[in-house]
Amino acid sequence: MTKLNPRLFAILIIASYLLSVISIQIAAPDRIIDPGDFPEKCPEDSLNCSMISPNSHRSGGLVELRFNSDLETVMQEAREWIESQPRTELIGEWTNQTHSVFKSLMFRFPDDFLVSGFCEGGQSVIYVFSQSRLGISDIGVNKDRVTSFAIHMEGVEMPTSECL
Repeated sequence: MTKLNPRLFAILIIASYLLSVISIQIAAPDRIIDPGDFPEKCPEDSLNCSMISPNSHRSGGLVELRFNSDLETVMQEAREWIESQPRTELIGEWTNQTHSVFKSLMFRFPDDFLVSGFCEGGQSVIYVFSQSRLGISDIGVNKDRVTSFAIHMEGVEMPTSECL
């Protein structure tokens, strides 16, 4: 039996890792989700999607986030939270929606994270959607992300103003 040269073994490991990361990026390219295409719901029984909306899914029963502040301020706070997260890129930004991509640490698996807002009854209302692009389970990452976002947003002090 031939012994594998340690240097060659290290090169093979690194090459395998790089090939895996490149394959994941090819299999799940960025596709910007415009405001008119905000998902209505997560796939039924999905283990890789979480959503705060009237069709909530893996979000602790939250159906919306409401704020007594104008939409511009609320969306700015959402963007600041997104930008503070590691391995995150904002790929789409509109007045009433953001689309960002979170990537896992090791293999750079991409997850889409959308925040959509609108005015209702003088308040800003936010819906949140987070889903892995690949696989059937996210090991709870999207649920944790949506929960963390909701906790952050509920704890932020924003100036009181009417959303028009």
